[in-house]
Amino acid sequence: MLCHRDHPEAPAWLNDEFFRDVMRESNNDSSIELTSACILRPGTSKKDHYGSVMFRTTVTYQSKRVTEEKFVDLIMKTKPEADGLMKDLLDDDGLFVVEIEMYSKVLPEVTRLLKEIGEEYKYPRYIYGTLKPHTILILEDISGQGWVEGDLINTLDDMKPIVKNVAMLHAASDTTVVTKFRHTMAHKFLGLEGLVRKGFGDLMQLTELYPEFAQFAKPLVKFQQNLRDFFDSIFKPTKSIQSVLIHGDCHTKNLLHQLDAHGRHTETILLDYQICCWTSPAIDLYYMLDLIPTQEIKDNYRSELVHLYHQQYSNLLKRLGFKRNIPSLQDLNIELIRCAGLGGYYLHARFSCINKIMIYYFLELFHYAAFMSYRFMDQCAIDVEALLKGELENPVTKNEEYKKIMHTELTRLLHQGTLTND
Repeated sequence: MLCHRDHPEAPAWLNDEFFRDVMRESNNDSSIELTSACILRPGTSKKDHYGSVMFRTTVTYQSKRVTEEKFVDLIMKTKPEADGLMKDLLDDDGLFVVEIEMYSKVLPEVTRLLKEIGEEYKYPRYIYGTLKPHTILILEDISGQGWVEGDLINTLDDMKPIVKNVAMLHAASDTTVVTKFRHTMAHKFLGLEGLVRKGFGDLMQLTELYPEFAQFAKPLVKFQQNLRDFFDSIFKPTKSIQSVLIHGDCHTKNLLHQLDAHGRHTETILLDYQICCWTSPAIDLYYMLDLIPTQEIKDNYRSELVHLYHQQYSNLLKRLGFKRNIPSLQDLNIELIRCAGLGGYYLHARFSCINKIMIYYFLELFHYAAFMSYRFMDQCAIDVEALLKGELENPVTKNEEYKKIMHTELTRLLHQGTLTND
């Protein structure tokens, strides 16, 4: 999710006594005492934008059980206290409920299942999470262990660890999680309607300013007419392919990488499991294709990345003893076609008046409309509240690289039927 540019003051309850109690509970050791004060640091930089407010600290402590002093680096996620759109979106604690469940129960089970077949699924160690009296999630801060953030991925090899992680999460989706994660995140995305309308407004501005974009005006207007309905339907479990537990927010800011001496990615892990739900794998695949690689990588290797995912996913299912029919590569590609509109907005059709082949086309178009311009903005200067409300002035429509990408993608979506005049 997205956040405040200026880091707020830490709440008063986030103090040494709190961290002592957290360490006692997480270690099941009531004798733990802190040996130095916990100094809070910002959890993100100014160019990072997350919905939650994040802090880091190092806890140094001793226990009567062991003689040596120990320490652990922590990163914590709390709710914003300042009034605004992000506070409203997080106010019901729903995203924290999902993420605490994922880190404390689901991911350990995913890891256990994969370990049995010789695979390793990594994620930051869960330390503590609660909704009362204050909402907070605490994980081990692994930034000091060589894990680093990255930008858009610009090589096929660096995409491969990401593809494998997504495939592992999907393949190890235990059916016991279905009832807990059979929820919809549509209401959260509906809260970002301003962002979406602004994104499509920028596209409409292109159709007015530049003759080569004029052909897209009518299809874009038609596409937007059912966006609110599409939101609710996209997160429903699909009947056309095996549903999986999706990550739901798989973009560059939710990845950490290990690098070799040449700067190549040797490992990648996923972060931010707040929007996980039981639905079509196409949602994660479109995130992976649209919001992680450079446009050049997507243009040149899109089919190869889908093929690689299917190889990994089907192989893992076989090794895990999956008893039902494993979706074929053709099945997966049909599902991607069905969801492509999602690129523009997560759309999973359940409405008889809408051609079901068109519904998923919307996801891809959504990604380009709502998020592509974000790549061309000064990340440190963004007022996120204004961005999410659709109030941010964006000069991107004059950017030649942005125009080139959007013309290429809108043409492709028009030719494949995602955009239509009919």
